[in-house]
Amino acid sequence: MAPGTGLMILPRYLSRIFLGLTAAVLLGLVALLQLLDLLDKASELLQRGGLTDVGRYALLRLPTMLGQLVSLAVLVGAILTFRRLAGTLEITALRTLGLGAWRILGAVLPACVLAVALQAALLLAIAPRTERTLADWWDGRGAAEGQPMALAQRLWLRNGTEIVSVESASLDGRSLAGILLVRRDAEGQALERIDARRAIHGPEGWRLLQLRLVRPGESRPQVLAELAWAEGPSPEAIRDLARPTAAQPLDRLLAGQRGEGAVTRGPAFYATRLQAVAATMIAPFVMVLLAAPSAFGLPRQADGYRRGGIGLALGLGYLVVNGLLNAMGEAGGLEPHLAAWTAPLAFALVGLLRLWHEEV
Repeated sequence: MAPGTGLMILPRYLSRIFLGLTAAVLLGLVALLQLLDLLDKASELLQRGGLTDVGRYALLRLPTMLGQLVSLAVLVGAILTFRRLAGTLEITALRTLGLGAWRILGAVLPACVLAVALQAALLLAIAPRTERTLADWWDGRGAAEGQPMALAQRLWLRNGTEIVSVESASLDGRSLAGILLVRRDAEGQALERIDARRAIHGPEGWRLLQLRLVRPGESRPQVLAELAWAEGPSPEAIRDLARPTAAQPLDRLLAGQRGEGAVTRGPAFYATRLQAVAATMIAPFVMVLLAAPSAFGLPRQADGYRRGGIGLALGLGYLVVNGLLNAMGEAGGLEPHLAAWTAPLAFALVGLLRLWHEEV
């Protein structure tokens, strides 16, 4: 065997085991979550259509569920992989050959890169589109084409210097009802208030219909039949903000952080989301690091299972703490960098210390 051939075989061998177990865990978790979700929605889905609608709903929900469960599947898959290697004494053989824990851990890092790529594609590219399609389909059954539909709660948004509120919006965002529009100057002082019954977006842009216009210092409002609204938000922005989805594409997050276009949240929300997206990309590596001590200990010893249990508890704790900190950052209670990176770095440090303890 040529020098270095064994070093190339080991990553392929460990990655094959790790990816196989991780994929099995991911599919099992998604199947369970899909079943619970369908049991909750089955009666409503059958009332709306039939088995075809059930299948369509499940298919559109699939990318979101997969993206949310990749990190957890990596954690469980890594624990199972390392426990299998420990049970067959392969870890003992590798350590006898002089391969330390860091070399063994490094052999599965290429598989982690694949998990990160899958997670990024699901959360940033595929899930935003399928969630948007699902929301439009779910809300659009039985809706009149182009007619405003009442929203669950009144929509408030900031469009440049304007403050806008809407009671109803059509699915395509081109027809609104119950509009309140406050125009402000650069210092935030109100210039005029407009109450319009309807707004329609056409080839020439927005037109406000049947409106009352009030300016500071004027005793009586102006009643107008129609008024152009050139600065109005795009129909696509209205559609997305009126019926928001959990997954947001990267360009929308970047625009929200810069304050461009129509937004319903403050800069802290978008800044935290962007940092959280970046931090999510290292989550599979943190999970493997937390699972690595599971490889140590003899197969018949209870200590090996205890190590795996500790790794599982730490991984679940990481997901919970990370979610809480992200929520605090989105609400403005924490600086975005702290909210997004505290949990990954803290739990990665815990994993490094545990692995270092195994080596000394």
